[in-house]
Order: sequence, then C-alpha cells, then structure tokens
Amino acid sequence: MANINNAAEAAKKKTVFIPRQNKNDTERYVAVNGENMLIQTGKSVEVPLRFAEVIENSQRQDAAAEAFIETFATGG
Repeated sequence: MANINNAAEAAKKKTVFIPRQNKNDTERYVAVNGENMLIQTGKSVEVPLRFAEVIENSQRQDAAAEAFIETFATGG
C-alpha cells in the first residue's frame, strides 16, 4: 500500500517560477532527499510538490534576507 501512496504523491505537481539572475542563468539545480532536477529559469514550469516547496522556501528566505539588508543599509 505504501507504493500506491508514493505514486499518488509523485503525481502531484505545482507550477513555479524562478526568475533569471542574468542572461546566462538558464536553469537551477534543486535537490530534495537525494532526488535532484534541473529547473528552467525565466518561465513557469510544473514540478513535483516536494521541489515546489523547496523553491518557495528559498524565495521566501531570499526576500527576508533582502529586507534585512535593506533595513540595516539605510540605518534603520
């Protein structure tokens, strides 16, 4: 029965967008529990939920870091 649950979980996907950092930034390497994939940047792509969660967490952390830097760079 575990195989059925794993197969159902693997079938769930979500659309994500990873912005390009420069013109040569065409893909991003993402790894989750020993599984990895290259995800195209600069356009919306569909990925398994476990990879989408990692990407979204990374984007939230980037935004928090940027806000922190901006706060202290302005003396604030």
